[in-house]
Amino acid sequence: MQIIPLLRENLLKRHTNMLTPIDHRLFEKAMTFREAAYQAIKQAILDGSLEPGQPLVEERLAEMLQISRTPVREALAILEHEGLIAPVYRRGLFVCKLTRDQVVELFTANEAVEPFLARRAAHYADPEQIAALDALIREGEACAERHDIAGFLRAGRLFHAGVGRAAGNLILAQFVERNEERVDLFLMGYRKAVDVEMMRTSNREHRAIYRAIVARDPDAAARLAIYHLQSVRERFAALVGDDDSDMMTSLSEQTKEQVE
Repeated sequence: MQIIPLLRENLLKRHTNMLTPIDHRLFEKAMTFREAAYQAIKQAILDGSLEPGQPLVEERLAEMLQISRTPVREALAILEHEGLIAPVYRRGLFVCKLTRDQVVELFTANEAVEPFLARRAAHYADPEQIAALDALIREGEACAERHDIAGFLRAGRLFHAGVGRAAGNLILAQFVERNEERVDLFLMGYRKAVDVEMMRTSNREHRAIYRAIVARDPDAAARLAIYHLQSVRERFAALVGDDDSDMMTSLSEQTKEQVE
């Protein structure tokens, strides 16, 4: 379905009066205008076409999508509930600009559940789920080599959510994915700092978790999930600066060897 690329093309022209109409025939019958608007706007936020701090004008978005304002309004309500956009008093809705402390809280929240999910995934992941995790790691690796930051972040958050689904807990999988989306929104504002080596490191850590799941080793899967989350936090601290010595936990050298 081509609606998202078309919206992205429109958004890239947002500083001009050029707007490419979207053909309604591109909508699949099973997808409502609200769902299509939600997916398109969300994708534009997560790939950086709509940047943190950018205003979201209902009329403008409806014009871009060539649909009425009602489904756009409904889509924006969902995105606000998910924490990707937020109202500013008397100014309307804006793409969220997360603070460092908010991102740390998101890391902390995921650290509370992801080792548990990795452990369960090592017990319960079926062959189809394992294959899906492998495919996401490969996608992340390919994105790293072509420096596709948005694609790399997407593959990473889907990997984390995929571990949750393999664990058999859809609620926690969705919780993790929503948190990952908000972290990625923050990182898209620091795209120059998300370099190839950082992406390669993250992919290696995902691969190590995957190997533990394939080996049906729940202890290793949980330990490697903890290592990965702490490693991500270290990289985040290096990225934005960190004066809170309690933020980081030292990483086990033994676990580090398993990742390399």
